[in-house]
Amino acid sequence: MDHSPCRYSRSKIAIIVAVATLGTVLAEATPACSVNYPLVTPLGWEKSMRDVSASTASTLQSRNAADVFPHGIVGTWRVTFVSDGSAYPGPIPAGAIVDFGTVQWHTDGTEFMISGGRPPSSGDVCMGVWQQTGPSTYELKHLALAYVSSDTLPPIGPASPAVFLGPAIIHEIVTLDQTRMKYTGTFTIDQYATDEETLLEHVGGTLTATRFTVE
Repeated sequence: MDHSPCRYSRSKIAIIVAVATLGTVLAEATPACSVNYPLVTPLGWEKSMRDVSASTASTLQSRNAADVFPHGIVGTWRVTFVSDGSAYPGPIPAGAIVDFGTVQWHTDGTEFMISGGRPPSSGDVCMGVWQQTGPSTYELKHLALAYVSSDTLPPIGPASPAVFLGPAIIHEIVTLDQTRMKYTGTFTIDQYATDEETLLEHVGGTLTATRFTVE
């Protein structure tokens, strides 16, 4: 893949869209389609991420975290992505929430995420693969398929029927804390056009995740 930034302005990028059986038409759209900005998480989301139940905390005090969660990062998590201000062509300011959602890491080295920041019609599920690179460090690469749909806000959308925009590659390097109840790290999102070479948007930042348990 050619990772060079797209040289066109956000308001001037044209994407070719298919419209039913009428062939293809040219439609203008901003390339910031890997994220919906500005984005605000629902009330209680961040609080839920900060709160660890008393029963889980008590369990971790009396037992080794490796015994409670023997497979490291494997499990279900709540996650929030925050911009570091490096978005291109931007602007997405530092501190802005880029996305949030639920994530599962599996023992076979696969992963998937359901985004809470994207409407389902625009592609809210992405899948990935991961490997452990250190005692508590993990590297993840996953693939999201982005659409412009009837739920997509201007100036990107709406579009009906939905139109495939292109793949987004999300790369993460994260570290699991000693309790195995939280991980933090960095991420990049690169949204490509359908040719999988033209880079429409790059976003970088930090992420925080807390484990979702039965307690």
